[in-house]
Amino acid sequence: MVVRTPSQTVGPFFHVGLKWESGEQAQFASQGETITLTGRVFDGAGSLVADALVETWQADPAGRVPAEGTGEHVHGYARSGTDGEGRFMIRTRMPGACSGPKGESYAPQLHVTIFARGLLKALRTRVFLAAPEALKEDPLALAAGTRVTTLVATKAAKAPSTWCWDIRFQGRDETVFIEA
Repeated sequence: MVVRTPSQTVGPFFHVGLKWESGEQAQFASQGETITLTGRVFDGAGSLVADALVETWQADPAGRVPAEGTGEHVHGYARSGTDGEGRFMIRTRMPGACSGPKGESYAPQLHVTIFARGLLKALRTRVFLAAPEALKEDPLALAAGTRVTTLVATKAAKAPSTWCWDIRFQGRDETVFIEA
């Protein structure tokens, strides 16, 4: 008899079992520019994924991230299930650029985790909310090389506070994922 572990049990339940009311709205203690991140999730065959869950977390508008172990409340966390057409939507504040522990310069970005059917483990990546010139010193943008374009959201022409970004699991224009 084979007993499955949680990471081996795959089913289309993430977008139902892990959602919470108003989860797509990130909360912050400070004010800043309100933005919306929208996009679609595609599987390896190019089909839309109607039952994925997209989580985001980020620095606040001033580029501040709560220090680990301080007991500060973590703001800037949201999650959205995809709809029947693979679309997700997160409402948040524009994150500020921030510096890493070694003085690295990080462009405004959201950290992203994706749960979906067929994935034994969640996928992790980031989405940049910045013009290409702002990415010149960001360590992830540099590591991604020419594929950095898969990590850059674009402003919607008719709604300047809306950023658009699609997630592709495999194939042409596959999103760059980060090994955890």
